[in-house]
Amino acid sequence: MATARLTRAIHFAFLIAGAALLVELVRAIGLERLVGELRGFGGALGGVIALELLLDACNTLGWRKTLAPARVDFWQLYWIRQAGTAVNQLTPTASFGGEVVKAMLLRPRLADGDATASIIAAKLSFAIAQTLLVVLGLTAILSLLPGASSLRAALLIATVATCVGVGGFFLLQRRGALSRLFAVPAWLGIRGEWLDRVRSRVASVDTRLAALHRQHAGAFAASIAWHFVAQLVSTFQLWYILHVLGVQADFVTCVAIEAFALVIDSTLFFVPARVGVQEASRVLVFTALGMDAATGLAVAVIVRANQLVVAALGLLAYGYFSIARVPTPGSLSDASVSAASSGREPGALSPP
Repeated sequence: MATARLTRAIHFAFLIAGAALLVELVRAIGLERLVGELRGFGGALGGVIALELLLDACNTLGWRKTLAPARVDFWQLYWIRQAGTAVNQLTPTASFGGEVVKAMLLRPRLADGDATASIIAAKLSFAIAQTLLVVLGLTAILSLLPGASSLRAALLIATVATCVGVGGFFLLQRRGALSRLFAVPAWLGIRGEWLDRVRSRVASVDTRLAALHRQHAGAFAASIAWHFVAQLVSTFQLWYILHVLGVQADFVTCVAIEAFALVIDSTLFFVPARVGVQEASRVLVFTALGMDAATGLAVAVIVRANQLVVAALGLLAYGYFSIARVPTPGSLSDASVSAASSGREPGALSPP
């Protein structure tokens, strides 16, 4: 109970700090300048939202490649993903709560172990696609940054750390070794039946993940490809926003901006909804590349508005599935554990 209160207090503190940062950004840049940048954008937000829904469709196809397609309809999977993404964006759960929601909503359609394995595999393929964009954008950033050797070094270190982290996650999945992480609590003297049960369930997920990488490597590669297409659509979305704002920027510059922002956003993922952080990262990126800070903040505001609209659609989908889904035992609180339970119903790409 005390740990839960401390966690909530920390999340609240980060939220307040992010909000204060956002207020300071608006004050420093000037509200009038920001409004001037946004004036006339209006209806163009519809195009931004349409591109967001398109890239979400690409990400859904990427996720679906880790599943047996016949088991879950594309549109069901699309809106389940939207519901999970909305929870990730609007709650202080460090991108974990939405994955629990996805597992819970998949439970009437798939065995728990299959659902969890597909979510974890899709998370990895998504991370690999983002890393590819970051590496691609890094080459553009290094050529565009005027001097700023310390910033170059920081970006390079962050990119290498990202590659190492994603590579380590890939090796753990490929070798079916996620359950081995539970050796750490045992080494620390933490033991209990509940820990053994969770380790057993994670071992079942390990089996499915290892089978996916051994027997369905092509499907996993296709999953990465679809997620990378989504990253390119996101880059085009940025180009569209800048074009409407009257800013001349080629696609290479947009890739550099996206990659730069991704590195910062990923580093500060623990800030609820990335309030303030998302806006500050855009301002930093734009100023580092010699562009107007007001334009960077305007882009961040447009992206935030787009996220809120799509998140609202995701919450509506969550409400619909919560009412219409086949009744199953358990709730959100136990879904995080039961989503890792064993089961041999067909669904995820696992051994026959």
